[in-house]
Amino acid sequence: MTQAHADDFWTWSLAHYRRPDAEAQLLALQDRFGCNVNILLWLCWCAECFEAAPEPVITEAIDAIAGWNAKVTAKLRDVRRYMKTQGADNADLRSDVKQAELDAEKVEQRLLQDLAISALAPAGDDSDDAIQTRARKNLNGYAALHGAGSQKGLDAALLHPLIGNILGEPIDGEQGTGNE
Repeated sequence: MTQAHADDFWTWSLAHYRRPDAEAQLLALQDRFGCNVNILLWLCWCAECFEAAPEPVITEAIDAIAGWNAKVTAKLRDVRRYMKTQGADNADLRSDVKQAELDAEKVEQRLLQDLAISALAPAGDDSDDAIQTRARKNLNGYAALHGAGSQKGLDAALLHPLIGNILGEPIDGEQGTGNE
């Protein structure tokens, strides 16, 4: 892995978020289960660039952005979504709020990128199988920390289609739902 690749989480996220079914699935996980889209993207990006993230590092990532997300990013998202229901006469302001929300997410992603670079070893094997294995391990760790088993309907298998939707071909024939 080159340092340039590891330093480009934001650009990577923009490209992978736009893949078929990825956006809808990520937003559904966010809205239905409170999953953090930036953490999910980060876990998949880490699988491409680094060895699997152990649960303490995933916990550190969650904690590193929790305050900013709660006080800034999520509030901007709520404002933008509210404005969307209030009519077209606020389109310019809503666009400004959306840009502010994206800027807030970029702050989160920079924190996550810096954590990965400092806490994780570069990936030794960059084969598709190794990347998918690391992604599955990362998502399983997040699911466990996010309360899989205690939240009705949330389990690690629900997160696994992200591997195919974000990183490429699904493993073990899994398909993304694309439902929002």
